Amino acid sequence: MIFFYALYNVLCSFSTFAQVPSWTPPKGKFLSDSVKVGLPVKYALSYRHKSTADIFFPDSSYNFAPFELVNREYFPTVTDENGSLDSVVYTLISFEVAPRQELSLPVYVRDVKKDCTRVFAPLDFVILESIIKTDSQIDSMSLKKDTHLIPIKQQINFPLMFLIILGMGVLVALTFWIFGKPIRRQIRLFNFKRRYDDFQKLFQRLSRGTDDAQKRLENIEKAVVLWKKYIERIENKPFTTFTTKEILDNLKDNRLSDALREIDATVYGGVYSNKTIASLQILQELAEGLYLEQRELMRAKEQ
Repeated sequence: MIFFYALYNVLCSFSTFAQVPSWTPPKGKFLSDSVKVGLPVKYALSYRHKSTADIFFPDSSYNFAPFELVNREYFPTVTDENGSLDSVVYTLISFEVAPRQELSLPVYVRDVKKDCTRVFAPLDFVILESIIKTDSQIDSMSLKKDTHLIPIKQQINFPLMFLIILGMGVLVALTFWIFGKPIRRQIRLFNFKRRYDDFQKLFQRLSRGTDDAQKRLENIEKAVVLWKKYIERIENKPFTTFTTKEILDNLKDNRLSDALREIDATVYGGVYSNKTIASLQILQELAEGLYLEQRELMRAKEQ
């Protein structure tokens, strides 16, 4: 009956190993005559014994040097009138470069008297088959040197570029996911302020006086239209189509009535004075007040 070597160590831990000449040695033989470095080779080990004896074959805990164990295959016990036959085939691998590599494996026998005996198979060997073919002319050959540099065209590392772009996209997505609301609020406030700054610059440019009377009246008219469009966007009401009375009804400011009357007199009557400049200043201050009020409403709404 076959047992593993590790089990044998437990059962025979208090017994004395001895080489007993009366035991018939097992048969151990490589199944090929040669071996290559790093390639498997098979070794067969068999032993015929009394059917009453327990047999232990080496397992993975045994030192197979100069080989290493890859696999082992046990075969069922065959018993006849001559006794029992146990056998195992080991798949080994070697990384040694010695030209001749030998191996002799033991079989451990435990009989009815509880005696443990280690019996070695005869030494067998394989010849190392070299993969590199030697040639006497190699020593006489000289290497030809070529020190000329060959320019290599630089190539774009598209996989790396794709990973960088993907990483940046993921980072931006995570940033917007975590800080999206404050970022969107700041973007809206920034655009809102930018539109006001653009309106203010253009309105001030149109409000400046000029020596050309006709050009001056045209600029004042354009300034009023620009002011109505800006107020329309803030208040979300059609101020560009409103009459003066409708504008006064929607914008509650005591100064607005006199300012619009003075501007109408300038545009339609051609009467330009310092009051016209003051009236345009009132329109600009009113637009600024509506801008500040709307900005505070946006901030309060998004908090």
